[in-house]
Amino acid sequence: MDYNQLPPFIRESSIFTENDKMKLTQIERLPTPQEVDDVTSLPEIYELLNAFIGDQTSRNTHLQLKAKEYLQDNQVDMAWKVLLI
Repeated sequence: MDYNQLPPFIRESSIFTENDKMKLTQIERLPTPQEVDDVTSLPEIYELLNAFIGDQTSRNTHLQLKAKEYLQDNQVDMAWKVLLI
């Protein structure tokens, strides 16, 4: 994936470093909607989603922070799944 193909919310994010953003470009394909849906049942993701019901801004911020954790562990695919929720 080319850097310019990153969604604007990722390119413009202050949470991700340029290095994080470059890691996100190193995928062969984006996760499918089913793969994204599957991660919502993981306890850490489920709790995060429920903690910010009604506060989309905080929810998105915390999803990006969770994705950053996955990037730091070189789990790029998992980071994408969280970002696409």
